[in-house]
Amino acid sequence: MKEMKVRKKMYKSKKGWAVATLATTTLFATNVVASADTTDTASTASSTQATPASASAMTTPVDNKEVVLNTPAQSSTTTPSKTEESPLLQQAQSTDDDATTQKETASTDEQGLNEVAQQIAKEAGLDVNNLTAKQIEALNKVKLTDNRPAGRKMTYKDFDGIVAKSLAQDSRYAIPYFNGNKIKNMPAATTRDAQTGEVADLDIWDSWPVQDPKTGYVQNWNGYQLVVAMMGEPYKNDLHLYLLYNKYGDGKFENWRNAGAIFGYNSNSLLQQWSGSATLNSDGSVQLFYTQVDTTDQNSNHQKLATATINLAVEGDEVKIKSVENDRVIFEGDGKKYQSYEQWTQSDRGFDNIAMRDAHIIEDDNGNRYLIFEASTGLDNYEGEDQIYNWVNYGGDAKYNVDNFFRLSQSVDAIGENMNKRARYANAALGIVRISNDEKRPEVVEVLDPLVTTNMVSDEIERPNAFKLGDKYYVFTASRLNHGTNVEQWTKVDQQIGDNVVMLGYYSDKLTGDYKPLNGDGTVLTASVPANWRTATYSYYAVPFEGSTDKVLVTQYMSNRSEVAGKGMNATLAPSFLLQINPDGTTQVLGEMTDQGAWIWNEESRNQDMLVTSLRAAASDAAHDLDKVKPATDPLNPNYYGYTNLDHVNMPGKAAWTNGETTVEFTNTPTTPATPSTKHEVPNTPGNPVHQPTNENKLPQTGNKNEAGVLAGVTFVLSAMGLWAAPKRRKY
Repeated sequence: MKEMKVRKKMYKSKKGWAVATLATTTLFATNVVASADTTDTASTASSTQATPASASAMTTPVDNKEVVLNTPAQSSTTTPSKTEESPLLQQAQSTDDDATTQKETASTDEQGLNEVAQQIAKEAGLDVNNLTAKQIEALNKVKLTDNRPAGRKMTYKDFDGIVAKSLAQDSRYAIPYFNGNKIKNMPAATTRDAQTGEVADLDIWDSWPVQDPKTGYVQNWNGYQLVVAMMGEPYKNDLHLYLLYNKYGDGKFENWRNAGAIFGYNSNSLLQQWSGSATLNSDGSVQLFYTQVDTTDQNSNHQKLATATINLAVEGDEVKIKSVENDRVIFEGDGKKYQSYEQWTQSDRGFDNIAMRDAHIIEDDNGNRYLIFEASTGLDNYEGEDQIYNWVNYGGDAKYNVDNFFRLSQSVDAIGENMNKRARYANAALGIVRISNDEKRPEVVEVLDPLVTTNMVSDEIERPNAFKLGDKYYVFTASRLNHGTNVEQWTKVDQQIGDNVVMLGYYSDKLTGDYKPLNGDGTVLTASVPANWRTATYSYYAVPFEGSTDKVLVTQYMSNRSEVAGKGMNATLAPSFLLQINPDGTTQVLGEMTDQGAWIWNEESRNQDMLVTSLRAAASDAAHDLDKVKPATDPLNPNYYGYTNLDHVNMPGKAAWTNGETTVEFTNTPTTPATPSTKHEVPNTPGNPVHQPTNENKLPQTGNKNEAGVLAGVTFVLSAMGLWAAPKRRKY
């Protein structure tokens, strides 16, 4: 591919890496890699590429007429209506690209502003006599139109709306308070570990049911409901897929059982699998879609979409994994629409998050099957400095756009430089490919334009799941705001809430495009408790259920990996709750809750004892839930995550976490941990399934996600380093 060759040549011209180390006693030793460049040659190469024709027959969902200079602030409660366009944008849209470029550079005023810059300055109310030479130079680079395929673009204004909803703690969007005293470790997570083969109490995080690809309903396999889950021992680099099962319709947490590690018990830290989806084949086998990850290249997380067939049987009252076959990679990114691993290796690994994971299978009304997944945009709409000068990415009126544009483009201080680099490399996307209808050996037959892109705004929107509800298609995705460009905004959420997790949602009349954000900016769920509490959650996954065309069940896990919430508190499945989806594109969290780990909504799964309205009750009365303090936010760390507990850092005295009028005090007085939750009296001891890989599965399956326990200790170290860059990894 010509574009790829040009791109590779430009990458090779990049300067080397500068390695900075912290010469002091820290909680652990680390090397920090930072780019030596202050200019982005990769982005220069990107800006020289001719926009390739789309390989898809669908139209680009975002047309340029939606990008206006004088858009009023959007309502946080309703889907915004189309606003009047500015005279400048109307003029720009009346010409083709070449004519627009000529007009933008045709004449300048006495300050040196070209015509586009003059009009922007006028609409923004700028005093042009006070503009600096750098500001004038930056304004002259602004491009109003963008014909690159972007799907639904998350704008800078959208991100501000998500932050505003997070800070408001509006009950329509805030994740409900779970009863901290009722939460238990999952009994079925006490089982044989895939790496050691020994019985251990495992953490459990991302999980998903075996679903009908057309309806999204949980499927009934011989009277059982089946769930695939990522699990592993705390404090270890141990991430593997397990199969859980329960009687179909049974909503009791303690009744779940474990059929064992899907890929057997010969695994190690270099053979790992991440999230995906699953469905039943016509012969009763399970077709699994998951993420293979190879970290042998400098621990860099080479992610690939893969699939495998799981053959099951019922023996007595137990579900057994008999064999796994057809294990193979089916997509790694094409470089054009979706960033390839090779492209990423030539980028700034500290700021450029790598993503090719979490494939979700869905079937349209015509029987065509697709995978929707997390990715990064390829050369059609690539990362780079030119994204900062793309007016389409901002989404506000002229004053809003200019204020944020100057902040991103000028880099007048350390935070500004950090934001500038984040903006250049932010290019997360929800991708889509069409696959063949060969159930057990599907192939990618068409690579389509992204459904959603976040260029310049965010570098991670993960774990998408999609389904048709009523006459609309819905796509939901989980994210952490700290992967966003606007550090100043998401820092506010961290400081007030103690966490920055969200679930975003989009809807469309057709599966492949024209998606609109729910609630005006995409916000569906926002964080409500600190990240190191027992009741903190992540990895939100919406599941439709029979009998409803306007409600879904939202599942998640308690994000307490490696006992970040206290000794004996493993990451476990959280209660689920109902979400109302309205015809006008708005949503509402409902006060209906289930027992932990419920995937089907019915009276048996309903458990209102899990729902509390008090923040204190959400913290629980266990003292070791309250002996945590939240350190100062370190906005300069692109991998910032989590909060430090007193087991790692000695911070005398008290600290308080405040949410509106509610204040919870934390003390560092040592306490005796509560008794861990009850486990199975007889641990699950599943047998060894037979793994039958094909020759196509040649690359190791690995992963090395940062453990929450390790990250808890790193926050203070990073704040001493100033600007920091290191390989991006998925956070839990």
